[in-house]
Amino acid sequence: MTVVDINAHRTCGTGRRPARESMLERMTFIVDAFDDPNEVLMLEDVTVRAGLPRSTTHRIVTELVDLGWLARTGRGYALGTRALGALGPQASHARIRIAASDIVQELYLRTGMVVHLGVLDGSQEYFLDKVGGPFARALRSRVGSRLAAYRGTGGRSMLALLTPERVDQLVGDELARDDARGKWTLPRLHTELNRIRGAQGVAYELTENVSGIGAGGIGSLAAAIRTSDGTVASLCVAGEAHKVRPERVAPLVREASVRLAMAL
Repeated sequence: MTVVDINAHRTCGTGRRPARESMLERMTFIVDAFDDPNEVLMLEDVTVRAGLPRSTTHRIVTELVDLGWLARTGRGYALGTRALGALGPQASHARIRIAASDIVQELYLRTGMVVHLGVLDGSQEYFLDKVGGPFARALRSRVGSRLAAYRGTGGRSMLALLTPERVDQLVGDELARDDARGKWTLPRLHTELNRIRGAQGVAYELTENVSGIGAGGIGSLAAAIRTSDGTVASLCVAGEAHKVRPERVAPLVREASVRLAMAL
């Protein structure tokens, strides 16, 4: 992301840097080192691009992380929530989708099931990616579509990462309206979220009598993570119920979610 023209600030008429730079200028050099909102850089990369001494870069980067302008990731540093604020959540979503691309493909190959990548957006699950074979067409989920978080396995895995108070704030009113026609109530949801927390964050559901699906119904299993910028994301697999055996599938989904967290 280019905030300002770096060269215009770094050089004077002679083509050399000014003798002294203000702290604000040096902070700008460091933030401008990130050419893309989804880029992750090592400290050495930031040092070279910013043109500052390594000790100076390290000190300022640490302060920028503390203030939210940068974020630490498993592989280095990325733009933080403050720097990304002007871009909205799309930048964070793009970063997650890029980081998850190979992980989602591998999870599909290892399980043979439909894999969903979702993020928690307010009270809803927002689907960033969906990979699967012919069975994927039988599922109504679509990339870019939304689903009330409490209704989906992936959504509930993400809600389980929140405090009960935060869950009430997000979905309490919606559940109260849905109570008369839906199977979920707020007490029942909290019971399920506690079960998920006690199952190492794994959410599982068996849905029977689904139109267009065999008599066995659909099984789905999910695990969620929280990224360095606070975004909550989930990986969820779905398939014919008899194939989604938690004892086999849960370790694969957990492993994939850990890899995604490390990649971010």
